[in-house]
Amino acid sequence: MENLKIVEKDGANYHLYELEGALNAYTLGEFQNQLYEAVQKNNIILDMSKLIELDPAGIGFLMAAFNDANEAGHKLFFMMMSNESEKAIASTGFKSQFNLINSVTEAN
Repeated sequence: MENLKIVEKDGANYHLYELEGALNAYTLGEFQNQLYEAVQKNNIILDMSKLIELDPAGIGFLMAAFNDANEAGHKLFFMMMSNESEKAIASTGFKSQFNLINSVTEAN
């Protein structure tokens, strides 16, 4: 079973989470509550370049966090998606609705 490693960093107008490993039903755990709280307070960037798995539970979690951020007047950005995460997001049919960026300088 894969793990999810999370590294946090603060920026000028955002909080960054670097995700590495698998974001799935088994690894969501504490990160789920952490992200839901974070989107209420700040713009969030998820660096998804090192994700090796994103399952339907992970996608649902990200979509819910995205909606919560919008309702709170903040943005949730998906940055540098890995091939696996990009395929998973594209499979939703909503890829064009998400805030997709290639670097933190694009977050506004």
